[in-house]
Amino acid sequence: MFAFLFVFSISAQVTTFDTAINRGTIGFFSFFILSYVFRSFWSFITAPGDTAEDNQGTAQPASSLNVDAEETSKMVRELLNEDA
Repeated sequence: MFAFLFVFSISAQVTTFDTAINRGTIGFFSFFILSYVFRSFWSFITAPGDTAEDNQGTAQPASSLNVDAEETSKMVRELLNEDA
């Protein structure tokens, strides 16, 4: 609204009412688009990112996953044998 009022008030002094309304509307939409782009850019800059350092503690090597799978299958076999 500030952009519309600012452009309209300046334009109304030197042009007709219709032209001042048109220029104010153009000023409003221009300011809206610029502020939207700036807000998107700012949120992109300040958003926390995933880095390799953040993922180091959670990543498991493939050999560790194989060992976990073998231990899990061993525990399932033992549980199945207990029921029989």
